[in-house]
Amino acid sequence: MATDTKRDLIIQAASEIIQEQGLEALTMRALALKLKISRPALYQYVASREHVLSEILLDEMADLSNELDRLLRDLKDPMEQIRVWLHFSLAFMASDRHRFVSDIPQGVIPEDQRGMFRAMHGFYTSSLISPLAEVGVEDPATTANLILGLIGATAKKIELGADFSAQAKALEDFVMAGIEAALSNLAD
Repeated sequence: MATDTKRDLIIQAASEIIQEQGLEALTMRALALKLKISRPALYQYVASREHVLSEILLDEMADLSNELDRLLRDLKDPMEQIRVWLHFSLAFMASDRHRFVSDIPQGVIPEDQRGMFRAMHGFYTSSLISPLAEVGVEDPATTANLILGLIGATAKKIELGADFSAQAKALEDFVMAGIEAALSNLAD
């Protein structure tokens, strides 16, 4: 793979092409033109369009995980960790940056990078699974996946014009009420 500086320039240029012209506009030819280098020179740094798309997805997952880790690190209350996780994840998924990344099908990830992507996604979801387990949710992994689905649906509503604040509050109220109900059922 490319040196860090070259890699960052390639990812930035590819992201710009996708944001400006759409996913289908990203070709190795278009990327080489944007970078003002030859296609053979580009292939010295990246193996394929799929590798470039994969690198964009991996960068996005790394940014998300690192920021969540920073936000959650000093929070001791697991319910507060869940709230922060919800709001940050919703803000992230409703952002313009994530919208263009979400158009990249995960199926384009080359086999040699799939393990890394799964590991990064696992790290991201574990930052929700851990506080769910700590409060006593019976199946925290399944609950985390359900919450992820709710966040995705809520982000889609925001993308279609719904008010972010109202949607974020409704999401938090629903998820927190669900967790509290599940915990009270366990106590009975």
